[in-house]
Amino acid sequence: MFFHVRIFLYSLIFLGVLEFVSIDFISSELAFLSDKSIFFTVLIFLGLLVYFYQVSKKISRNSNMTLIPVLFVVGSFGLLYFIQTHWQQNCFIVICTFVYYLIHLAIYRLRSCKKDQTALGVMSAGSIATIFLLYSVAYGIYLNFAISLWFLMATIMVITTLISFQYLLFVCENKMLVLSYGLILGFIMTEIFWVLSFWPFGYLTTSVAGLVLYFVFWDIIQCHFLQKLSKRRIVANMVFLGIIVMMVLSSTRWFPAV
Repeated sequence: MFFHVRIFLYSLIFLGVLEFVSIDFISSELAFLSDKSIFFTVLIFLGLLVYFYQVSKKISRNSNMTLIPVLFVVGSFGLLYFIQTHWQQNCFIVICTFVYYLIHLAIYRLRSCKKDQTALGVMSAGSIATIFLLYSVAYGIYLNFAISLWFLMATIMVITTLISFQYLLFVCENKMLVLSYGLILGFIMTEIFWVLSFWPFGYLTTSVAGLVLYFVFWDIIQCHFLQKLSKRRIVANMVFLGIIVMMVLSSTRWFPAV
């Protein structure tokens, strides 16, 4: 079953909120509020997060399964701020709404059958999409605002650990073991983004490179839990994703070091 009326309606509300926030007048008013009083802006944002958390909780019936959809909402709103043209914003909103729907549909199916392979596959794609959004937002804020590098690294650590922990719990029920691997992934990606911070690229290119490297380690851990790990798979992933990274870096704009 790939259609659920209630999830579809919640997704339409998500789309409507994103479209409302992207309107020039509303976005300028929010920027004005942020300049005058950051408290009201934070209050509005927290109110939206509470609402979307309640939506996820109603669908999953388990607060432990709400982390990825809530963080996906955070990443969607955050990255929308960096998109300039209206048609790009509209395309982004439609894609985010589609992914939002699929994430909740996967959670809905997993709440009744944790071994649902189709739902697990959709959930893995949703976690990767969430990681990319949050990496892009974190690195975009780091490049555009006076944010210290240590704050970026701490953010990457928290993002990676939380999302990895949430997804790997669907694969392995040993919480302490999953948390250990989530922390290891967090430390690895923190060091990787420390290196990437010296690269002369924008936030999207850097986030794609970081995502590709994350996927390599994430897939190794997932295959380990599923007892499907093999040398051939590791080598194939590294070669294929290495080619993708080289293609992205060779086709992107290089910014001069200042």
